[in-house]
Amino acid sequence: MGLRSSFAASIGKSARWAGETFMHRSAGNLPGVIAMKAAPAVLADLARSADNIAVISGTNGKTTTTNLSADCLASSGRALYCNRDGNNLESGVVTAFLVKPERRAGEGSGNAAAEKPVSCFECDEMYTKYVLPRVKPRFFVLLNLFRDQLDRVGEIEHVQNTIAAALEGSPETTFIYNGDDPLCASIAARVPNRSLAFGIACDMKLDADRISDSRFCQKCGAALEYDYVHYGQLGAYRCPSCGWERPELAFAADNVRMQDGSLVFDIDGRTVRTGQTGVYMIYNTLAAYALSMASGIVSFEGFQGAIDAYRPTNGRLQTFCLGSRSVMTNLAKNPTGFNQNIRIVLNEGGRVLALFVNDDEADGCDVSWFWDIDFERWSQIEGLKAFVGGSRANDMQVRLKYAGIESAIVETAADVLAATNESDGKVYVIANYTALPPLRRELELLEKQDAASAVQHSADEAVHAKKGE
Repeated sequence: MGLRSSFAASIGKSARWAGETFMHRSAGNLPGVIAMKAAPAVLADLARSADNIAVISGTNGKTTTTNLSADCLASSGRALYCNRDGNNLESGVVTAFLVKPERRAGEGSGNAAAEKPVSCFECDEMYTKYVLPRVKPRFFVLLNLFRDQLDRVGEIEHVQNTIAAALEGSPETTFIYNGDDPLCASIAARVPNRSLAFGIACDMKLDADRISDSRFCQKCGAALEYDYVHYGQLGAYRCPSCGWERPELAFAADNVRMQDGSLVFDIDGRTVRTGQTGVYMIYNTLAAYALSMASGIVSFEGFQGAIDAYRPTNGRLQTFCLGSRSVMTNLAKNPTGFNQNIRIVLNEGGRVLALFVNDDEADGCDVSWFWDIDFERWSQIEGLKAFVGGSRANDMQVRLKYAGIESAIVETAADVLAATNESDGKVYVIANYTALPPLRRELELLEKQDAASAVQHSADEAVHAKKGE
């Protein structure tokens, strides 16, 4: 690494140390911003210190899939660089390189330990044009493309062009993509990179979403025909006009079914357990499988072990235990994301819903997309209790009212818990980008307080029991 980049990395590390020491914050982006100001080429220089396995992008599921994939890669025993908290701009990737690579406990020796660290990074779709040509990963994984934050990102065609340009800037990178999504498949058809498609090769008998982002041929514009649709525009498609169709799947999940409370599927003569519910978790797990097998450094046993051990800790499908109460949080930032959460609630028989939506810059200020969400599916839930919060609580309350759902405005998750009781069952808290972190922190604090209270209660009981002897 050159002198200038070395200096930039040093001041970036110092900025991160200062943020953690004095501000008690993880500083996921600022150290990278400072380093890039000092040396614009710092990312490319830092990237040479690792075997850059993958950059992962897509509208929905980036953070979960990146963490799953990182855990799988770590099962090889290699040290790992990863932006696990979702700091997915170029500055976030730089910051991740400034941190000592993580290594699994007990795996600090042997051949794997002596090799270069590997890297696996989440990247915002619009920043792929900066990250891919500089990191030059072995694989670029694209999960899906949906309309998302139009006032910030623009229409999907603009996103497709950006990703295609990014791949052209890293010609040695293999493109692993969701073949069930025609919007992803069309990018593979136009770039020179080697490509591998993954997808679900069976009909799961799901109802199609009311709104789809594109069910038109990406070559001639004719309406696509589908053998089956999983959700959105994802499924087995073909064009009756020009013959364009879903590509051959290099990684095909089949016989998808529910088993012991989680979805499982068959692939390459093996059975994969996702450990989660929700159709999109099949895609997330399938993407991690495709990357793991293509990487050549992950065994199937290592992959499945990592999937089995995965426990969400970033608010995505995270469950908090508060005494006899259970609260699940999840991110939703566009109609497709909300519609998948709607399915989870219906599948699990949920009756307490809390939707927190802000309109900060990171969220996108335009909330017209509320009207593309299939909230009407929730209106038939018997005993439903709905709550809304965030800076756009009033807008969400109006949307729910038009769906036939009455809701109350709340400020916090604690307000939701106070307005319901144990008999109402599990609480589902769904929030967008800026609304989710404070809710997660609040619930983590409540969980710690509840655990401390339980310990104190046990101690008090022990004292009383001893006195009664």
